[in-house]
Amino acid sequence: MKKDTVDQLNDFLMTPPSDSGWRGKPQVVCADGFTLSIQASRHHYCSPRQDVGPWTSVEVGFPSAAEPLLFEFVEYETDNTDWTQSVYPYTPIEAVAAVVDLHGGADWEALKDSIRNPS
Repeated sequence: MKKDTVDQLNDFLMTPPSDSGWRGKPQVVCADGFTLSIQASRHHYCSPRQDVGPWTSVEVGFPSAAEPLLFEFVEYETDNTDWTQSVYPYTPIEAVAAVVDLHGGADWEALKDSIRNPS
């Protein structure tokens, strides 16, 4: 059975690094080239705010293009918000999965490999 995107996101976020040090997860690159940071740990704006998921909301940041599905979750909105330089705290993981799916999905196995074996 194929895992849905929410499960894939949680698996990606729970992938431990190859060493014992803490580091953020790599940028997620979607099939159409859209990129975004997706993070979840005790150091991030997520729920639950802990190092082990599954998570119901995650921290998203710095998408490569303005993505309307994320706008309502932006941390600070002004008249001249730069959506690509913004953080989106406590974004429901289903909304993040919808964004990833909208942009063609991601190669989750390659992303997990890059965590286990950083270059």
